[in-house]
Amino acid sequence: MPNLKDQLQTSKGFWSIIGSMLLIQFGLGLFTAHKLTVTHDEYWHLPVGFLSWETGKFDYDRLNPPFIRTWSAIPLLFTSAKSGQPPYSSDPADYGDAFLEANPQNYQQYYFLGRCMILLLSVATGVLLAIWARELYSPSAAYLAVFLWSMSPNVLANATLGTQDLAITGFFLATVYCGWKFALNVSWKWALITGAVLGLAQITKFTAILLPLILILQWFIIRYKNKTLENNLSKRSILAKWGGLILSSWFILNAGYLFQGTSQPISAYQFQSSELKTLNQLPPFIQTIPLLLPRDYLMGFDLQRFIMQQSHPTYLNTEWKLDGFHSYYICALLYKLPHAVQFLLLLAVYQWFKQRNHNDDMSLRTLGMLFTPVILLTLIASFSKNQLGLRYILPVFPFLFLFICPLARHLDFHKHKLYSYLVIVAVIPLPLSLRYAPDHLAYFNELSGGPENGAQHLIDSNLDWGQDLYLLKQYVDNNALYDIGLAYFGTVPPSSQDINYHLPPELRPAPGLYAISASLIQGRPYSARKPDGSRHNIGLDMLGYFRFFKPKAQLGYSINVYELTPEDVARWEMAVIRANRGSYPQ
Repeated sequence: MPNLKDQLQTSKGFWSIIGSMLLIQFGLGLFTAHKLTVTHDEYWHLPVGFLSWETGKFDYDRLNPPFIRTWSAIPLLFTSAKSGQPPYSSDPADYGDAFLEANPQNYQQYYFLGRCMILLLSVATGVLLAIWARELYSPSAAYLAVFLWSMSPNVLANATLGTQDLAITGFFLATVYCGWKFALNVSWKWALITGAVLGLAQITKFTAILLPLILILQWFIIRYKNKTLENNLSKRSILAKWGGLILSSWFILNAGYLFQGTSQPISAYQFQSSELKTLNQLPPFIQTIPLLLPRDYLMGFDLQRFIMQQSHPTYLNTEWKLDGFHSYYICALLYKLPHAVQFLLLLAVYQWFKQRNHNDDMSLRTLGMLFTPVILLTLIASFSKNQLGLRYILPVFPFLFLFICPLARHLDFHKHKLYSYLVIVAVIPLPLSLRYAPDHLAYFNELSGGPENGAQHLIDSNLDWGQDLYLLKQYVDNNALYDIGLAYFGTVPPSSQDINYHLPPELRPAPGLYAISASLIQGRPYSARKPDGSRHNIGLDMLGYFRFFKPKAQLGYSINVYELTPEDVARWEMAVIRANRGSYPQ
């Protein structure tokens, strides 16, 4: 009878272990997806995807490509869901409002179904991670890679939301994997598969615009002076296959938009971004040249670039800047990666340097291939003016896990006792990072103060994306509150949850009971919902005086409840006088 080690090496044993880990992630994801309130951007993604199924149009909100929105909306086609048939709007939240109004009883269930479709993509990404880790290293390395994936609070947070961030993470991994196969085996099969996956990535999120450059760099990293590969391929054959890759990608991208508006001339557009605006300044005869891409894709990319080029208030470590922080994403990784993962990264770096001269597991080529997307995406995001959350660099996570996972291959308590114990000690606590379920979105590691103190470092989608309105509803009902002061950082109208509220006063406190979102406490400007559904613009730090007071309760780490008495207000006023300045104390 084969022993346990031999059984785990078989295909059946391998996929049993991988499947068990991904099943745990899927179960936790279902629990989280069922619990959380519809988050900020999620509020309109599902309705827009459903509208595209109904109308065949993709111009309701061009800021994101249509694939994942329509993917999430597939289950709704088999329900009695209604879109509400809203008119075109410059505010995408209007589509969410119409969807909510058309489905007042079942809308939360519909969003849950949409979230389940993203969870399926997370499982598929975990399967691909297992395949690639096993091909690169060994089954034991694949186990560690998938364990890191399934136990990651940052991955699980985005896998349970109907947004594009988890999906583009999966397509980044799939595109680079297929590009790796294509570089090793220059065949028509892998050229066309890589092109098709690249096309799917392009209709998932505009971040995928980086992938063609990554594929080119990857090709040279793997093939340049590589004596282990076939190098007698003709330039014509290589160029033909790259042409097939590009053509298949182009076809999938256009098919994703049903070829709508493809081949319109440059003169048919009026671009806003600096990159595309130059096209409108070309001579008239050149502007008659058709652009072989869907109109909605080009307009959406142009709009996104235009928005990303504008100054936007960014928060990091209690400080605000209009042009972002170059250290933003490095700090986000320091605060939001579990310490066990951080330690494993350091151990992987040490192990690579120790064995770089005689270890094929992590050759320079493999290292370059894995870290090209990590470095490129992180650098570009770090110099962006629009920094709203760790989710913008979520695609680097699978590559970091692939860098770590070879550690499992060298576990040997006889030859490498200390090393083996260090790896095991780091791996065992990984599930503890999921103890905050369903509040994975608000996860911060221990040295950063945990989610209770996350707002001292980062806000927005790192901590507070409107996910805890359901907890406020429970709090209001349990305490029989008829009215409450509320400033909510979310797009779901609180009045739709039968919460009676009024907006809190700005700049100066007043006695009363208040529920304030963490992002607004730290000063984020926002267009908040009024009880009648209209908007009120809260300026930068208009509610910052709440930082002076200790909250009465914290709801899911993203909403603080304050009960201010006249004595509390007098104490604040006295502190302002003592500070000898005309604003509230920090």
